[in-house]
Amino acid sequence: MERKQLKPWHGILTFIIMMIIFVIVAVPVQGNLGLIGVGITELLLLGMAVAAAKILKQDLKEVFPIRKPKVREVFGTLVFWVGCFQICMLCAILMMVFFPEEMTATGESLNGVMTDGSVWLSIFIVSFMPAVCEEAVHRGIILHTFKDVKKEWITVASMGLIFGVFHLDPMRFLSTAVLGAGLSWIMLKTKNIVLPMLFHAVNNLLPVLMSFLLATLTEAAEQIIGTENAVSVTEADSRAYLIAFGSYLITAAIAPILMLGGTVLLKPKGEKVKTKYVVTAVVIGAVLAVAGIAILAANITYILEMQGISLEDLGL
Repeated sequence: MERKQLKPWHGILTFIIMMIIFVIVAVPVQGNLGLIGVGITELLLLGMAVAAAKILKQDLKEVFPIRKPKVREVFGTLVFWVGCFQICMLCAILMMVFFPEEMTATGESLNGVMTDGSVWLSIFIVSFMPAVCEEAVHRGIILHTFKDVKKEWITVASMGLIFGVFHLDPMRFLSTAVLGAGLSWIMLKTKNIVLPMLFHAVNNLLPVLMSFLLATLTEAAEQIIGTENAVSVTEADSRAYLIAFGSYLITAAIAPILMLGGTVLLKPKGEKVKTKYVVTAVVIGAVLAVAGIAILAANITYILEMQGISLEDLGL
């Protein structure tokens, strides 16, 4: 069978059609069936990815390349994920600065879905299934249509934007866009969809475990102090979120180095990393650290007040 040469517009059009079907079918199913509905819609995504590859007359082995990863590649993927996760968290905290109530509502909604069943069921549906089904769509058929694009950054940025839009949540757009870009970078470097699947599974596993832990701790706290004494996150001062953002900027300064290190491990042994990548990672890390220090310095009076200390007490 003659293989059709695909262009990025094929992938974008495929994505639009998938999203129309997703909104019409998946959103009501998830709304009515909760966690089980999420599992059903993940299977729908997998089916659409395979169907799209068939309709576009593509070789499934090329669209969904699967091979046993090397230990070096697995370790590189995990190192890269740690760095990417820090940037995603940075985006989430930034959104908390500007939209605290909306972000809190989004978090509560996600936690409600993830804890709508046993922990093992949630791990399977929220961690394992999206890692397979969503990656088949994004790092499979859609990314496959970008294979002739020469500049990697265009492909990575485009795939990040598409992944951000896919989640249909303005509050999570930044973090999911970063996640999509990172997943696409790994796919471009390895040509093995197993590794972005691993990345995706680990990334989704963490919030599942945290949601169940938070639910347990919240229940215990309410039993001890009573629900009437519980403090809502939405009551927190937005300035406190800004300080948290500044602190995390300093922590996230290591993220570009981790992502570079992960990339090195993903490359074939002995292949050198371009100097511009090293310089870029160091510069971005330095900018993040300086920005974080600047934010904390600008709010030093408020930080001291939170600790019950004034500048006069320090002789300043």
